[in-house]
Amino acid sequence: MKLFVRKYVLSLCLVLVLAGAALSAGCGSISDNIPRQTKAPEQPLLIVTPQAAGDQFTATPAPQAAWEQFTVTPASQAAFGSQTGMTTAHLDYGVTISYPVDWKKEDRDVMVMRDYGRSVINIANLYSPNIYSDRINAAGSNPDKQKYTSLTIDVDPVATSDFEQYFNLATLAVGNQYEDLEITKRNVVLRISITDTFPAGYKSYELDFDTGDMRGKYIFTNVDGTIYIFAFRNPSPYSKEIEDIYKSIIISPDH
Repeated sequence: MKLFVRKYVLSLCLVLVLAGAALSAGCGSISDNIPRQTKAPEQPLLIVTPQAAGDQFTATPAPQAAWEQFTVTPASQAAFGSQTGMTTAHLDYGVTISYPVDWKKEDRDVMVMRDYGRSVINIANLYSPNIYSDRINAAGSNPDKQKYTSLTIDVDPVATSDFEQYFNLATLAVGNQYEDLEITKRNVVLRISITDTFPAGYKSYELDFDTGDMRGKYIFTNVDGTIYIFAFRNPSPYSKEIEDIYKSIIISPDH
């Protein structure tokens, strides 16, 4: 009897072991038949920004590379008055002057007769680029039809002891030269060649005028009795540059 029971228990255990092995094998084969999930594609980085004043937020794609966010404006469309840089020239008779790099300089050393009634030595001349259409009337109506702005730099070889009389005579000569002259500024006192050392600046008179087809800004500077003349023609389209130019002038007559 005991032998029978023992065989029965061993048979039951064997059945249970075989059943467990089959079940384990079956589970393995089921999992192998399930397709594996592929990795989800990466989404672009999002930047979260608040809406007006509420608690809601909106998500927008992150910007591309920083250089893609900017556009280049052509030079001809740049903001009025912007400068491309200045260059400095050391001229004869001790004149140092700075002017925009896109202006042209002409060195001279000749005697000329000017409309202000004096025979002077023309040291140098400066010429602007051609005037863009948006600059022609930038400073109001302009009678001058020249396509550029110019500066003549002269020195009078004949010294004077009376600067006021010299300037008054020059003004009269300009008035006699042009019948339709309209003086817009006269006796404007400037200080040219301002430096940190003596002299702090040479006394200068400015004469601005219009004619029927010309606009002028003449600056007469008294350097110890020697008169330097900086005569701008058609200055208005380059008014900011003109100011930078005459403020840059340094006169060292001994150099």
